[in-house]
Amino acid sequence: MGSGIAQLTATHGYRVNLVDVNEEVLEEAILSMEKNLNRFFVAKDKITKEEAQNILNRILLFVNRDEAIKDAQIVIEAVFEDMALKQRLLSDLDKKCAKEVILATNTSSLSVTDMALKAKNQERIVGIHFFNPAPVMKLIELIKGKRTSNEILEQAKNFSESLNKTVVTVNDSPGFITTRLIYVLCNEAINMKQEGIASTEDIDTAVKLAFNFPMGPLELSDLVGNDIYLHIGEYLSEKFGENYQPSPLLIEMVKNNHIGRKTKKGFYNY
Repeated sequence: MGSGIAQLTATHGYRVNLVDVNEEVLEEAILSMEKNLNRFFVAKDKITKEEAQNILNRILLFVNRDEAIKDAQIVIEAVFEDMALKQRLLSDLDKKCAKEVILATNTSSLSVTDMALKAKNQERIVGIHFFNPAPVMKLIELIKGKRTSNEILEQAKNFSESLNKTVVTVNDSPGFITTRLIYVLCNEAINMKQEGIASTEDIDTAVKLAFNFPMGPLELSDLVGNDIYLHIGEYLSEKFGENYQPSPLLIEMVKNNHIGRKTKKGFYNY
């Protein structure tokens, strides 16, 4: 998601400082962006090769986070969906960034209000939930934490719309709109698979053709990562009760490292 957001923002003219844990990860991110730009944009005559290179030229790579955030107007974090990790990161950014800088989280499910608790300037922390792949998907969920100021919310909306996205504004609640709904669909499809109601392929085909979805729920779970859906399910069931309890089959698959595309094995083999 981090590289996708970087590509998207650079495409729309912003200078981007992309930060990760080491140079190897950053080089992989650049190669991935170059491949995606050529495959989905240059090859389809949406942009020229020169324009693709200009996009990449606007992205600078950093391992040192403190260097990367100098003079930034907005900082978007896209680390793993772990509350303690995000709290530490946002608290540290709050200490080091100028007060006018927007601090945004790309969380897909965790409470923005809770994430901001350890920061002093909680009013500048907002959720900007991009969808995968960020350069293609049209929607952004803008999440207003309980302490997010209206001014920051408006600035974050203007920024999001400058990326040619449709923005929906959501009051902070676990899972927001989209993750809460899609988790229920995917988890129920996994329950159906476990109960032997239909094959993996037939469950996905039924959903795609009946509801005009581009991808079936089991395909989607593999794409997002079964480990991610398990993590989301554990969080939502903690907040909303046992109706959101992850499927026993999902728990078993993650235990066996059948995570999906990332491990080449999930509901499908890759």
